Amino acid sequence: MGINAEMVRLIANIRSGSALRGGSVIEIGAQDVCVVPDVISRILQEYAIPCSEKSITNAKDLYSLLGYADYQCIDASGIQDALLMDLNNDIREFYGFFQEYDLVTNLGTAEHCFNQFSVFKNLHDLCKLGGLMVHALPAQGNVNHGFYNYHPRFFLDLAVANGYDIVDLSFTVDYRSRLIKYSRAEFEKWDSHDLLFYAVFRKINNDYFSTPFDGMFAKANKVVGYFNSDVDPLLTEFSPYLKGGRWENTKGYDSDFQSSYKRLTAFLARFCQW
Repeated sequence: MGINAEMVRLIANIRSGSALRGGSVIEIGAQDVCVVPDVISRILQEYAIPCSEKSITNAKDLYSLLGYADYQCIDASGIQDALLMDLNNDIREFYGFFQEYDLVTNLGTAEHCFNQFSVFKNLHDLCKLGGLMVHALPAQGNVNHGFYNYHPRFFLDLAVANGYDIVDLSFTVDYRSRLIKYSRAEFEKWDSHDLLFYAVFRKINNDYFSTPFDGMFAKANKVVGYFNSDVDPLLTEFSPYLKGGRWENTKGYDSDFQSSYKRLTAFLARFCQW
């Protein structure tokens, strides 16, 4: 996807506060900087982060300004001196890569990986205890952009299963740079647009990565090996909703078809009477 203005603001906000210390960062996906230098300068000045007027040509330069001197990225292309690894594989098992970082970013990369377990386990394993993971992924629209879109509840269940501290949940609309704090009402207001969802998690334990179980059915789950939370998403801001009506066709018929069929049979009945 690339590092956009809202991502610069998000990381600057994290860096200027007490949310994260340390100076190492790794990105999955070699990211382009999609913000002109003067916009970056203005954003950083808002957070009292010193910024020279020199041209920022790559992600490493930008993260250095943000206080992350130790920069690395993983990319299947190997560009920008990236570590050449396939994120569909467990990078610890396949590549023997056990290094951990203070900040781990997933900026429009996971949706292009088919093996979702591996990519999110890799993110978990790359993050230091107490470090942050930042996800910026398509949630609605973005048709044919990648393999997947991610509902807000995906991030809730991911955090619950792994005990992550949820630092921030927000989204943008139609690639504009304003971050909107997530609530179901706000999301529902905009969900006919192209939405990117931003989730910031803190890793607060070193447990093995846990596969999330759909929270809607967690209480009924009898399969061992899953963390079953007492949090019922149906009673939270992550409850499901429909954009187009009721699930009438779960009874074995479609209401629109039934209406059309009734109109057709009535017409034929009248026609036959002639």
